[in-house]
Amino acid sequence: MRRNSSRALGWRATALLYLMLSFIVTAKDKGPNTIVQGAVFLIDKDTSTIMVDMKNGDRRVVVYSPDTKFTFGRGDKGQESAIGEVQKDQYISCRGQFDAGARLAAKECAHRWQK
Repeated sequence: MRRNSSRALGWRATALLYLMLSFIVTAKDKGPNTIVQGAVFLIDKDTSTIMVDMKNGDRRVVVYSPDTKFTFGRGDKGQESAIGEVQKDQYISCRGQFDAGARLAAKECAHRWQK
């Protein structure tokens, strides 16, 4: 009898752990938007990527799509723009979510000349 109850307890603990992990993974996938900002280092239109040098020295890869909204200027005052207007050494701030390859899939990007 004791053996069966410990086995049942083990199954319950395993099921509980599995449920907790699945909720954590689901929460990560639906997580808030992430912002990558810094100076444009490289623009590769063939692979639809922008490499951004951040202030802390990291270099991040931003992937854009035809659905990505580009603006030129600051905040809500920005004018509509396109990827063709983004230039090396401009300041860029992109919002989106990271994919499995640790690249930011951008939904919107704002660029401007640095001060």
